[in-house]
Amino acid sequence: MKKIALATILATLLAGSAQAVQFFDFSAQAVIPTDVGGAAEAYGVILNGGAPESPLPLDTANYQYTLVVTGLTMVSSGSPSVFSGGSVAIYEDDATPADYADPGSFSDGVMILGGVLNSLTRNMLLPSLGSANGYVDWTAGTRLNDLAPGDQSGWPFLVTIYTDASQVEPGYSELWDGKVEPSTDVVDTEKNSWSRVKTLFR
Repeated sequence: MKKIALATILATLLAGSAQAVQFFDFSAQAVIPTDVGGAAEAYGVILNGGAPESPLPLDTANYQYTLVVTGLTMVSSGSPSVFSGGSVAIYEDDATPADYADPGSFSDGVMILGGVLNSLTRNMLLPSLGSANGYVDWTAGTRLNDLAPGDQSGWPFLVTIYTDASQVEPGYSELWDGKVEPSTDVVDTEKNSWSRVKTLFR
């Protein structure tokens, strides 16, 4: 009975350290193909500062964080249009600021998370306004193991699309105002460690 009570208290303490809402907030410029078989890509800057809370701590005072989507192949056109086979990565960079005129500047840092965006569905609701959604499975990166194995897959990837020329950089098709978030909040294991739990029973 004592073991069951201890396990219940432990589960409550560890679950209680989860935060309310966590996501990587980003603004990106995307290139969208016009024909089936063409490739889509996007280059963005992560905007998390003090809020919203990011799923992993980000040192925004000393680094710029970028998000890059590549290899999304259009498999059907129209509205909706469907893309498959993409990759997504988040980079940490303290050297060169991201520049939309130089897409390589978005991926010249350290990849902290990398994964697959197996499919993306894109809907245009109005001529200049739409949305897109998919799911990310994280599989690589220097910070991958900061996420528990159960927290590494099934992250919703959601964007609002703007195609008005005033919001689109030269050479791109549209602006993506987006977020990628865990399906449930990532638990902060720093706040309630085993040693802290043990001290509660001394």
